Amino acid sequence: MCAPLVVLVVLVAAVACLAYRVSVTRALGTAWRVVAALPGTRVDIEQGRTAVLVAIR
Repeated sequence: MCAPLVVLVVLVAAVACLAYRVSVTRALGTAWRVVAALPGTRVDIEQGRTAVLVAIR
């Protein structure tokens, strides 16, 4: 279910890289490093009586 979405996002990113003349491999490598660094990230958002916690494992 999620795999087709990932493939679509990668293809769109590759086309955007080509349109802006950015190295596709370098951009995807950088994106992978950012995603790999996310585990353990915790984001708390509070506004009034509403609170949201996003924890990436």
